[in-house]
Amino acid sequence: MGRTSFLAVFFIAIISVLLFSGQLTRPFVSPQQSQQLQQRQVPSVQQRQTMPQQQRPTPVQRQVAPPRPQTTAAPSPALPTALPTTEMPSLFWLPEDIEFPEMPPGATSTVTLFGDPRAEGLYVTRTLIPHGTKTIPHTHPDSRIVTVLYGICYYGRGEEFDESRVIAMPAGSFFTEPAGVPHYIWAKDGDVIVQTTGIGPSGTQLVPAGNIHEITVN
Repeated sequence: MGRTSFLAVFFIAIISVLLFSGQLTRPFVSPQQSQQLQQRQVPSVQQRQTMPQQQRPTPVQRQVAPPRPQTTAAPSPALPTALPTTEMPSLFWLPEDIEFPEMPPGATSTVTLFGDPRAEGLYVTRTLIPHGTKTIPHTHPDSRIVTVLYGICYYGRGEEFDESRVIAMPAGSFFTEPAGVPHYIWAKDGDVIVQTTGIGPSGTQLVPAGNIHEITVN
């Protein structure tokens, strides 16, 4: 029993060595086949040219993938070399620098702070209305924005001056003057200063209709 076990272990060891070395997995080739394989060589280019047509080896046909179309990346949008500049000038007005032109008693006095009311474009004016002044009802061709800076501005609308229809607008008040709408101002309690913003060209047209005449803005 011991000898049989020894022989079994011996044969298993030999088989393991052969499997590990690859001897059992190699195909069996006879000496004659090995000699034929060694003699079988691929003919050279010159040999193929001299060989009869029927003996020439068939060239291997390879499928070549078509070339990929060349793609170019889309050009990136050009960035502006400089930001657009604004045409608005840089202005600074201090209260002591603003001087109203001298006018006859009872007449309003206007100073232009920005732009030109007689030309196209944005403008800003400031008007002094002396104490007790009543403006004649009038219209403007452009719509305006008015801010009361000083005093109490009594503002009314209509083709005739009517004290009972005025609205008291103290300093800090804001109102609009639509284009073509008749209106009037009364400085009842003291001097009044208003600041007006509009888009020219502007002007003033007096009412009533029977006595309309156009005057330019100072």
